[in-house]
Amino acid sequence: MGAPSQNNAHSLSTLRGTSIFASLSAGEDNDWLARCHTRNLCAGESLVDYEDASKDVFVVQSGEIRAVLRFTVGKEAILGTFRRGDLLGELSAIDEMARSASLMAVSDAVVTVIPYAVFHDILQTRREVCLSLMRLLSGRIRSMNERVSELSFLDTKHRLYNALLRLSRLRGDGGRERIISPPLVHAELAEHIGSSRETVSREMSRLIREQLIERTSRAIILKNPVELSRRISRALEG
Repeated sequence: MGAPSQNNAHSLSTLRGTSIFASLSAGEDNDWLARCHTRNLCAGESLVDYEDASKDVFVVQSGEIRAVLRFTVGKEAILGTFRRGDLLGELSAIDEMARSASLMAVSDAVVTVIPYAVFHDILQTRREVCLSLMRLLSGRIRSMNERVSELSFLDTKHRLYNALLRLSRLRGDGGRERIISPPLVHAELAEHIGSSRETVSREMSRLIREQLIERTSRAIILKNPVELSRRISRALEG
């Protein structure tokens, strides 16, 4: 099934669903949305390309969008994955520079496109939105600092452990197991940690043999996330 139709998608859209616009009233939300438009994307379709000169801002309404930095053909790094309620493209709207990464739909997706002028009108009239935007950017800087530290101080296998923990969520059955669903293929995990698919495959096989993880058609299950955390701590201490 493809992405929703343009009219239906717009009727279901909201700005208030993302943290920086949460302070808007329902009326304000509708007023600002009237100055925006909806874009439907098919899986694999590009939203913006690296060094694109556009300055629009995007809110994900459904599906999944990935920020990617490509170094050469077939070699790329995943900078982040974004889902419903996430904001994208704000850096170019703030500093007016070219896009620092490509944005691509991982699945069929719907985004609200906030034109540059509209985004700045909101910032100029709503102090709460400005504060929320600063908190969002602060969180992303902290996350980037963690990634830099990870690349600087951890070897490949420990970066993989860290990525598995970072990308997973609690299973929700009251236990300690964590889950990544849908499961990432080894090539995607390799892109997250700056390694090769073959290296990730070998380490994932070892973790399965050690019964620390389990892989099914629907998920990667972290059977003992505490042990993975311990291994990371020991690597940092040693």
